[in-house]
Amino acid sequence: MAIVLYAPALALSQTTGLNIWLSVVSIGVICTFYSSVGGMKAVIWTDVLQALVILVGLLASIIQGCLITLGGFKRVFSIAYEGGRIEFDSISPDPRTRHTIWSLLIGGSLNSLSTYGFNQTQVQRYMCVRSTRGAKQALFINAVGAAIVIILSSFIGVILYAYYAGCDPLTAKRVSDVDQIFPYFVMDVLGGKPGLPGVFLACIFSGSLSTISSGLNSLAAVIIEDVYKGLMRRKLSDERQGLISKIFSVVLGAVVMLLTYVVSYLGSVLNAALSLFGVLSGPIMGVFFLGFFFPQANRHGGLVGFLTSLALQLWIFLGAQITKNQMKNVRLNLTIDNCTEPVNITTILTSSPIKRDPLIDFYSVSYMWYTPIAVLSVLIVGLTVSYLTRPHKPNEIDPKLLIPIGDACCCCLPKRIRDFLRCGVDYENYFQEKHAYESDVEMKETHLYDTSKKHSFSSNTASRTLSVTDANTKHTSSSNVVSPTPSLTNRNTKRKYPSNVVSPTLSVAKNGDVAYDNSALNLADEESLKTRF
Repeated sequence: MAIVLYAPALALSQTTGLNIWLSVVSIGVICTFYSSVGGMKAVIWTDVLQALVILVGLLASIIQGCLITLGGFKRVFSIAYEGGRIEFDSISPDPRTRHTIWSLLIGGSLNSLSTYGFNQTQVQRYMCVRSTRGAKQALFINAVGAAIVIILSSFIGVILYAYYAGCDPLTAKRVSDVDQIFPYFVMDVLGGKPGLPGVFLACIFSGSLSTISSGLNSLAAVIIEDVYKGLMRRKLSDERQGLISKIFSVVLGAVVMLLTYVVSYLGSVLNAALSLFGVLSGPIMGVFFLGFFFPQANRHGGLVGFLTSLALQLWIFLGAQITKNQMKNVRLNLTIDNCTEPVNITTILTSSPIKRDPLIDFYSVSYMWYTPIAVLSVLIVGLTVSYLTRPHKPNEIDPKLLIPIGDACCCCLPKRIRDFLRCGVDYENYFQEKHAYESDVEMKETHLYDTSKKHSFSSNTASRTLSVTDANTKHTSSSNVVSPTPSLTNRNTKRKYPSNVVSPTLSVAKNGDVAYDNSALNLADEESLKTRF
């Protein structure tokens, strides 16, 4: 979160000239205030509004920079291709190469899975939805929106290179950090358009505040549930829990603002953010994988594997920060030949050789591989320690707590291989029970839906009949309306429904009756299925 706070402070400092640390404090105070006062509801609604602002800011930058200033998409991509900025065939197996097809497919997939599968800020959002189906729908919608934002952001990077292809602002000393190039571009191109620089700032601030507010809220919730309640060992009232949550949010906000000073020495914001994400979230995901796929794993293996993986990741990350001056420069060639203003560049030459760290190749691993390395180290160490400290027997584990990787990912594999990947767990009875339960739920929903349609039809028929009767007898049941008698046998399949299905007793419909609403029962069935399987 400190990295996310530092990024908009850089943008605000570049566009307004405001001191960067004053920007950090002002942004941090605002975000901490509405996160602690408003709670999760305020976080979600502000995220919705901020997402719209982000899209508007990105589109404004693309339209002005690409279509109006540079002359269209064709020219932008032509300049980027000639400069070697567009590559689709980078298949180098070298893990030190920053971006390759393999690092993006493997590392990027695991990073996304860690974000949406095991991140507290995301899981907290899932729990705000009424059902599992609603959470899945929200996740699919988010995937589309996230893809759009990533594509637009990447295209803005192409526009920046095309605009400054002959005069790099960083080399020309017009900006002091690579993260200030986009704000510099906005003031250079959009500065003369009233309102557009403000739209850009709102875009940057929205992305930052959205992430920080979610993080503060989720961290406060975790501390209360897992730390405070565990130490106090007593149940808290809702009012007291809300007060403690606000206090923790304020304290965490202050800590985030202090950590921003450390972040300022980490170099590129994007690189630092993704690196730290892999360092911290990779071991957590590894522990989940260890428990999901390997029934022999125990708590000792999970704990030792997590700590070992975390130590390894911190070693790589800190080593990369200490020896980054000895590493090969990953930036492609840039030029200042087309700069219209004179540029003063000072080059320091030294005859003494730079001492090279013997582990420099180890530290040079691309940040995209941090998460895969973390997961793999947890699995190796965790399984080893588990086998040395009395592993669990497969028949001691409830199958619903495990994921058969062979059945989930490779269902077309031969049965012998799938049985081997099940690690001795008997999933057959579990699958049969689950299938039978889901069939029962589906039949209940179908039966209740058919009953609802019949009742609605009966109600409409009764209303039409009563409308033509005498006013004195309009409350009398119509003789030509037959009350439907629900049956526990499906007309098409002739299968008996479970005995626990409660059939509603229907009477002759009267004027003003409404259709039978079975949404609550459907929701109850779905929640029961979610907790059982």
